[in-house]
Amino acid sequence: MPHGPWRAEWTFISETGVTTGTAHTPRYVDIRTAVFKAADESRRDLSYGEAAERDGPWKLLVAALYSEAMLTADELGAWQYVSPDGWANVTIRFTP
Repeated sequence: MPHGPWRAEWTFISETGVTTGTAHTPRYVDIRTAVFKAADESRRDLSYGEAAERDGPWKLLVAALYSEAMLTADELGAWQYVSPDGWANVTIRFTP
């Protein structure tokens, strides 16, 4: 796994509002964790403190973060995911 300056930016739009953020770290696993936490927070129903059901766009994001995101960012310098329903917009950059 390439070590170096990893950067991520995200925007999640859900019924509970908009969740945006950034992360900067030398390890990709920490970037992935930050994106997962933000995605989970965006799906959380604030009135109950519970996460909404994780549907197709959530599953696609998880699969992409485990399979293609790191390799694509490592090779091309950046990887972006935009969910079909507009819920997620995530960009991950790797600058050695």
